[in-house]
Amino acid sequence: MSAERVTILVCTHDDAATIDDALDSALAQTASRADFRVLVVDDASTDATPERLRRRPEVEVLRLPVNRGLVGACNAGLERIATPSFLRLDGDDELMPDAVEALLDRADEARADVVSCDRWEEYPSGRRLRALGEPPELRDLVAAGVLLPTALVRAVGGYRSLFWEEFDLYLRLLESGRCVQAHVARPLYVYRVGRDGAMTSDEAAVAAGWDELRDHWAADVLRRHGLAADEEGVPGRAA
Repeated sequence: MSAERVTILVCTHDDAATIDDALDSALAQTASRADFRVLVVDDASTDATPERLRRRPEVEVLRLPVNRGLVGACNAGLERIATPSFLRLDGDDELMPDAVEALLDRADEARADVVSCDRWEEYPSGRRLRALGEPPELRDLVAAGVLLPTALVRAVGGYRSLFWEEFDLYLRLLESGRCVQAHVARPLYVYRVGRDGAMTSDEAAVAAGWDELRDHWAADVLRRHGLAADEEGVPGRAA
């Protein structure tokens, strides 16, 4: 096992315009460099992303020869991680400078395995909103910005090919009864909403994704974690 405590896992595909900013934010952490490492999974990018990554010797790069999609890239990275915990960062998002330090401190304080945080949501118009608040429900989280236990994620099967793959993973972790959840009630990363037509802007795909999640999970489980759906097939908070 590595001496580092956390791997910042960056799964990227054709993010040439933003990948340097994402990696700069990962490398500029206030945490000691002895505590974390950065692993980039390049999911067969066809733009200038591979060239930009070749200029970043300070990060480890796993280049996939064939596009495997986000779930495949996450699982490829999961196989390579050698630290007790990992933290996902999308190739177009950014971590706040103290993200790793704050998440580790909270994990130590609460003896927690899964630690989430607030975030800034940045829109194409330039508007920025603060999201979350403590305690969060799963529906308030996105894939980035959550400290996860590597061994337990592997034990529950890693990522599955679902539209809402992060909710599915969080459900398996929490329902395993083997992890404690905690939260940092301040923004530790910037999540860019709707950039380049993000898939969550496709309302039909989003609705189908919730149907898919209900096919895999009992209604009472979804309700218990704030993922119950209303009659229109969109998530709503449990009563």
